[in-house]
Amino acid sequence: MYHHPLKLALLLILTLLTLPLQAGISPLAFGSRGGVPTLAPMLEQVIPAVVSISATLESGSANTTSTTQSAPSPLQRNHSGLGSGVIIDHHRGVIVTNHHLIEGAKRIEVKLEDGRSFDATPLGSDQETDIALLQINASNLQALPLGDSGALRVGDFVIAVGNPFGLGNTATSGIVSALGRSNLGLERFEEFIQTDASINVGNSGGALVNLNGKLVGINTAILAPNGGSVGIGFAIPINMVREISNQLLRHGKVQRGHLGIRTKSLSTNLARSLRLPADQGVMVEQIEPGSPADHARIRKGDIITTINTHNISSPTQLENVIGLFPVGKKVKISLIRGNLRHNLFATIQPKVEQTLAGEKLSSNLSGTVLTPLSSEQKSFYLSGGIAVQSVDPQQAGWALGLRPGDVIYSLNRQPITSLDEIEQAAALSDKMVIIRLYRGEKILEIIMR
Repeated sequence: MYHHPLKLALLLILTLLTLPLQAGISPLAFGSRGGVPTLAPMLEQVIPAVVSISATLESGSANTTSTTQSAPSPLQRNHSGLGSGVIIDHHRGVIVTNHHLIEGAKRIEVKLEDGRSFDATPLGSDQETDIALLQINASNLQALPLGDSGALRVGDFVIAVGNPFGLGNTATSGIVSALGRSNLGLERFEEFIQTDASINVGNSGGALVNLNGKLVGINTAILAPNGGSVGIGFAIPINMVREISNQLLRHGKVQRGHLGIRTKSLSTNLARSLRLPADQGVMVEQIEPGSPADHARIRKGDIITTINTHNISSPTQLENVIGLFPVGKKVKISLIRGNLRHNLFATIQPKVEQTLAGEKLSSNLSGTVLTPLSSEQKSFYLSGGIAVQSVDPQQAGWALGLRPGDVIYSLNRQPITSLDEIEQAAALSDKMVIIRLYRGEKILEIIMR
């Protein structure tokens, strides 16, 4: 059937004009001009709160002579020192951005939408979530109100605002494509919002807002198989940003704790037998003696469903939730034991982590920090290994191809399950070293000469 183009256009306009009422959008956020829907009133409030960031980096010492057999990751971040940030406190001049933008910077310049420029002071940074806070001494600032990323649903409209390619503040629109994306190998703590709003180089640290103009995420990475945006971008949920920012403001760093348990996902049959939703609950496999979980009398076989108000759907999410609680916080753990439901209480305690600097093994691994596998990683990588906790983008380990979240399981075909084992294997290695690792569900091989 033929439809007249004018009728189709009128139908589209009428449909869009009803969106604010259907979705509960504030009329101030969604306006019309000459009968045509527009987001301009909302963006006029958002854009002044998004800043451009230019970081002058210390000269790196990355070793580019090493070779790798693995293909470059399609997940890309901007390490040029040019990016974006969002003002979240206009009284104190506090700006949130990405850790990877300012890491190793000797000078950080912030440019406002009105043209003013200021040198910024770092207040704190957390590599494991890629969140950093800056402060500028400026008046007449505009901050973005924080939304609730926990209320997002797939299909919600979102707008990305940032400084792509240094062009200045740019807004692109899209929807929430997926929630809770993890195992991307970008951070240790991952629970990303995925969006098809166009995110490009320079958008890192910029704002992802809902149609009310509230900040729901901080843009951090894109999937770019051919070096450009293909409509798959990732943002850190604002609820995670809020928790990390509070700790950075108080302590200048994040003080993470642990429960001391190892868990696994529930099978479909077990979830059904317990009358649980398919995406809720994890089973306790192991309890560390003397840990907070041990003191709370959590037992092997317990099914943890919620911690405080957080529904637990996977071992990854459990680690993310625990990792965001400050040390000393008392948390309520709801679980199923047999056919009974229980509420137990545990106090988050600091975790003493073993670490190994990569340069102790080889100069080609400088800037790399290795750790034992976390409880969640042990559940996922049953054969064992050691984790790459962090990699300095300006050092040789990054140039070699290592990324945070990688799990090294073999060195010169010798199985690696501990820091001691990799030290022993490295001491016996000749000039050529073959590193085998997991990156999410992929298996990669890196040759180091």
